[in-house]
Amino acid sequence: MRILSYNIHGCIGRDGREAPDRILKVIQNIDADVVGLQEVHSDDALDRDFLGKLEHLPYQSIIYGKTMRKSAADYGNLLLLREAPQEVNRIELPNDRGEPRGAIIAETLQDGQPLRIIATHLDIRIRERKRQIQTLKQHVLLHHHCPNSILLGDLNEWLPWRTYYRRFSMQFNAFSRLKTFPISPALFALDRIALRGRISHCYFRTDSSKLAQIASDHRPLIGDVKWRS
Repeated sequence: MRILSYNIHGCIGRDGREAPDRILKVIQNIDADVVGLQEVHSDDALDRDFLGKLEHLPYQSIIYGKTMRKSAADYGNLLLLREAPQEVNRIELPNDRGEPRGAIIAETLQDGQPLRIIATHLDIRIRERKRQIQTLKQHVLLHHHCPNSILLGDLNEWLPWRTYYRRFSMQFNAFSRLKTFPISPALFALDRIALRGRISHCYFRTDSSKLAQIASDHRPLIGDVKWRS
């Protein structure tokens, strides 16, 4: 299974140009089975065109999770799944007078085994981020009917050695640590893929192609995982 987590920055590239086709091409080239996108807008003509073109990619499910209304557009997370999920929930994460944050939770089957996928984008403020991670932890740990789980998204933690964050990462069997922001030089591991369950193989990398270097201000983060039977 290939996993992609990508903060697309509203399809605005490093050159300041809104170019959804570049983001689409990056997604196509990576060809992941599970894709979590952050900072997805939905209202203007280019945004609607981007969402419409996603329907031509090989994904049975395109799940949009609006988190807030900005001045010109809805804004939120998006989850693409190659296989249709058995169940989907959208949850709001704790927030006190800041930008609303949320998560998309999908339950599906991978090789006959239940798999829980959580796509999110956490707050820039540490106080709210701590509360949001506590909520996410419940959705990762308290569902024993799903032996395998994936958490992916922009977790917005700039100082990953903080105690609360290290304790959270220890709940997973694999937790990416590659630096993804800004594009060049990449200094911070804001984007993460975390895996919990019966893993036999896992490898993380970022997309270093010329197109990915300009399409957004974040690097695409890729995880290749093989689950044990």
